[in-house]
Amino acid sequence: MTAPNFAISTLSLTGSLEQKLEAISNAGFNAIELGARDLSGSPDGVSGAIERVRNSGLRISALQEVKDFGGHSGRILAYKLELAKAYLRQMQRLGSRQLIVTPATSAHAAPDMERTAKDLRILATLATPLGISIGFKPLSWAPAVYSCRLAWEVIERAGNPNLNLVVDSFHLLAQAERPQDLAGIPAERIGLVQLSDFAMSAIPALEDQIDIARHYRLYPGEGNHGEEIRELVSYFQNAGYRGDYVFDIFNDKYLALSTDEALQHATRSRQWLLDGLS
Repeated sequence: MTAPNFAISTLSLTGSLEQKLEAISNAGFNAIELGARDLSGSPDGVSGAIERVRNSGLRISALQEVKDFGGHSGRILAYKLELAKAYLRQMQRLGSRQLIVTPATSAHAAPDMERTAKDLRILATLATPLGISIGFKPLSWAPAVYSCRLAWEVIERAGNPNLNLVVDSFHLLAQAERPQDLAGIPAERIGLVQLSDFAMSAIPALEDQIDIARHYRLYPGEGNHGEEIRELVSYFQNAGYRGDYVFDIFNDKYLALSTDEALQHATRSRQWLLDGLS
């Protein structure tokens, strides 16, 4: 079996962008999922942040993210598209090739899968000549697109090969989906796989999912769903997926640690997953 490549989100770590990039590289990672706010929040400005990333030698798995997208109309839709265009321009300068987009969760959007597919088709078409793909990630608490199966249905309706699926293990587990549920999705249409664990052994209630996803994610092997995450990685490796597996960990406990201390959890988790695949 080909060894998987693990990356980490810069939003999983505290510290300046410069500190994050150096520590990630020293920890043996060769790729990052870059948080857009790491660019906008840099004291060097966006241009300075882009230069730092380009000089780091780290490959960018994806830029994170355009939120609450699809099903809007009028000024809100126009704003979302302008925001996405701004990200796409930054990504051109970065050399980044994938923009993550998550579905609408606000009351202003119509929970209409056909309209969401249409909006995503527009965005994927805008990104195509730039050599950038759109990765659509379902959210377990979204009113319309709350599972990987539904997200894939939207992608198929959009009918644009530049639009792919992002699988987040948290949302997959929260919807009680298994890797086998993804069997009909071609490996080449998986844009990215994000990994995280959590402490609750049962599936969280809907009202708890947002809080856990944003504040209590754990590294694989530190929670109660490690074997399921190992199974997910093994499934994708055997299916022919050769993209990155990103540690997408949002936890106030880890953010209270230094960058190097938090990365010790990441490197242990990486080795734990590799040991389970050998």
